[in-house]
Amino acid sequence: MKIKFFTILYVLLVFSQGVFADSPATSTPFSEAYLDIPLVKMAQEQGVLNQEMCRFLTDLNISIDQKAALVNALGWKFEGKKNAEIFTQFLMKKYRFQTKNLPIYALNGSELMCLGYLKLLDDYFHPLEAMKILEGALKIKPNSFTVNIVTAIARGQVAFDTDWCQIWRFAETVLNNKSLNEDFRPEATSIIMDYLILYRDSCFE
Repeated sequence: MKIKFFTILYVLLVFSQGVFADSPATSTPFSEAYLDIPLVKMAQEQGVLNQEMCRFLTDLNISIDQKAALVNALGWKFEGKKNAEIFTQFLMKKYRFQTKNLPIYALNGSELMCLGYLKLLDDYFHPLEAMKILEGALKIKPNSFTVNIVTAIARGQVAFDTDWCQIWRFAETVLNNKSLNEDFRPEATSIIMDYLILYRDSCFE
């Protein structure tokens, strides 16, 4: 009877996580630490990428953490979003690419991070493609804490259905890497870690 009870409880927990989307990608709203930036606040309120926001994401004078915060502020929906498509079309026009598909290799590290993170939030049930794009950004900007922590969130999303311990390990590795550039607000780091640390106990089961 006890085994049956815990089996039912486990199923209910998994089901509830699927419904309410309690996961690394959807439960780390670090943009709350950046709401002093008008476009980040606008992104939170509207949830849809516009041309001004796209220009913000590709502006070389804007810090990468602010770009990540804007993407984060756009949020997610259970049924999915299309912000990555909007950004893709913007990039195609901005750089006048003549190819049918966006040439990922032609993007800089910041643009790759934005595109990958947008894809992650648009369709968090299928995070593998987003993670690969973010890992591409990481190769270009290996010393950026921002890129590392966003990539860790994506990796954690991929591991969500199989290994909860890894969700914590990915984040912990970034947190403990003191060689990374501190290009992320401490308050934003705390928001992420306050959630991801919940998976730490899975490493001791």
